Amino acid sequence: MLRRLDLTNFRLFNLLYLEFEDGINIITGRNGCGKTSILESIYYLALTKSFRTSQDFQIIKHNENYFSITGYIDTKSENKKLLRIYYSVKEGKHMFFGNKEINRYSDYIGFIPCVLLKPDDIKLALGAPSNRRKFMDILLSQLSPVYLEDLRMYRRVLVQRNALLLSEDYSNIGNQIDIWNGQLIDHGSRIIEKRLAFINFLNKNLESYYNNFTDKNDSINVEYHSTIVGEKKVVTLSDIKSLFDKKLSMLYKYEIYNKSTAAGPHRDDIFFYKNRRFFKDYGSQGENKSLIIALKLIEWNYLSQTHVARPVLLLDDIFGELDQIRMKGLLRSLKNVGQTFITTTMLDKFSSNLMNKVIQLEGMMNNNA
Repeated sequence: MLRRLDLTNFRLFNLLYLEFEDGINIITGRNGCGKTSILESIYYLALTKSFRTSQDFQIIKHNENYFSITGYIDTKSENKKLLRIYYSVKEGKHMFFGNKEINRYSDYIGFIPCVLLKPDDIKLALGAPSNRRKFMDILLSQLSPVYLEDLRMYRRVLVQRNALLLSEDYSNIGNQIDIWNGQLIDHGSRIIEKRLAFINFLNKNLESYYNNFTDKNDSINVEYHSTIVGEKKVVTLSDIKSLFDKKLSMLYKYEIYNKSTAAGPHRDDIFFYKNRRFFKDYGSQGENKSLIIALKLIEWNYLSQTHVARPVLLLDDIFGELDQIRMKGLLRSLKNVGQTFITTTMLDKFSSNLMNKVIQLEGMMNNNA
């Protein structure tokens, strides 16, 4: 559990010290006072990156040259209670657990498992396939350092393999392609295996979670559409590697002509169905919101069941987007969730028995709390 958060030169804040409770922590205040920045800092502390920008320097407070995030967490070991990330343009990013600097992201990510729900997450249902791949990759990277490392290596190999395919020297392509194929298959097959396991869990739980936010009893299911294994639901790692190898052999001439890698987990997608109809085409706006909330709560559940630490849940200003039925359904579900952080301007929507702590941000941008 995250007990305390110290921020230095992060977004609007010169110095900010916040203490939290277990259960629901409400962060409220007028628009523009830094509510989302608090969630962003927790997310950054957990995953070493922002959900608002890919450029770390943009997070540094104006006229400063670095930012620092420190989190104090409850653990079983008394000497491992501090997480810290420091970033400056000159020195780059440095991660610390206790007094020890962590050099590899795969050794750091997972100390604070984290699930984020924000208004534009509707892209999960309606947006491009890359949004759904990112959803799986963030989740599974928090669970497994091996998955995160495979993902990192797969992307590196993919860049090198595509660079080779761009060459006009076909003899050189023929001499080197098997080397890159072997690495692509090795890392990519493990990625697919882990994704299929999550999709299996998703199918066992999605329907009940979804119907919790509606007054209906719809049939909801999900399919992982893979360029390697097709729509097979259960395959062994050995099977995936064999299918991957055959696919690359079959696509060899096609890939040389198109100068890019045509198959692999970087091309895969998730399809959602409601009553056997494609959700993206037939789901209403409210139904799509219910789907996203259900997915995020299942993500929290999956992390809880397969991780030593319970994940924190971050809800960024989403209650204005929900009707009464879905809002009540979500609040009902939060009773079973551990530590939750909610930003809102609608404090009156929450009953006092649901709020373990309320943090009012007005006047705190340059002060301690």
